[in-house]
Amino acid sequence: MTESIRIYWMTDLHLKDSVTGQPEAEDAIRRERHYYAAKDKLWQAVEMINRDKPDCVVCTGDMNDSVQSFATFAEAWERVPGQKAITLGNHDLNNDYSTIVDELGYGDRPVISGSHFNRSFALRNGEVQARVIVLDTNIGPDGQHRSNVEGTIQEDAFRWLEEEMLGCAEKTILVFTHNGLGGPAKFFDQQHVERFMKLADRVSTEKPGTHIYNMAGHHHVHPTAVVKEIAPHFTFVNGVAMIAEAVSYINIVSVRADGGIDLDYSEVRYNGAG
Repeated sequence: MTESIRIYWMTDLHLKDSVTGQPEAEDAIRRERHYYAAKDKLWQAVEMINRDKPDCVVCTGDMNDSVQSFATFAEAWERVPGQKAITLGNHDLNNDYSTIVDELGYGDRPVISGSHFNRSFALRNGEVQARVIVLDTNIGPDGQHRSNVEGTIQEDAFRWLEEEMLGCAEKTILVFTHNGLGGPAKFFDQQHVERFMKLADRVSTEKPGTHIYNMAGHHHVHPTAVVKEIAPHFTFVNGVAMIAEAVSYINIVSVRADGGIDLDYSEVRYNGAG
């Protein structure tokens, strides 16, 4: 079998406990969001992860839809084995940031560039290597978390990204965010996008052969991811939102030995269990 690194990637679950398992309830469906099915989909994803044992699991936010406890998500996330990482979405931050940190058990984690959720780590499988960077894009210029549809990258986060992307040995770099750097302009501060692209250009110049991928949620695409090659060394991937429709998908990212990636999907659906 050809070696690869497999990352199972969830995004935009939008759990809403008040209508779980109740498709006929008021507010159980809003546009593409099938809230009643969200918990079933989450637990199916967890079962799939335990069965398939990927190299890493990432969730890029909007675990909750509105103000509610993170207990439902936390219970399932605790069952996810191995290397795993979360970043927050704007809907999560309808809740108080410190409460989220406590409920997810992240209080003892180091604060990196203003967030308990920022992380950088290497993945390896034989000759295949990748750097995973999980970036919180919900911090305002005052250093405080806020619920805002427009993603941002503050000064200390840019410094951290520069250190990680230039300093790592891996030439395949996957930057997981909630808001997408290559999505609709209204969803990310465009000055910050321009600055990130200049950093990506610099990384490509100083580390020839490097390819950077931004793996993002927020925009609720379905049933397959949107992939845009923005530059020869930078690709934007908008993953499938798990909340979308009664049947949706977990994204499966396979990093190849040549540094490219392949995308696949595994189905999650409402099964009436609630």
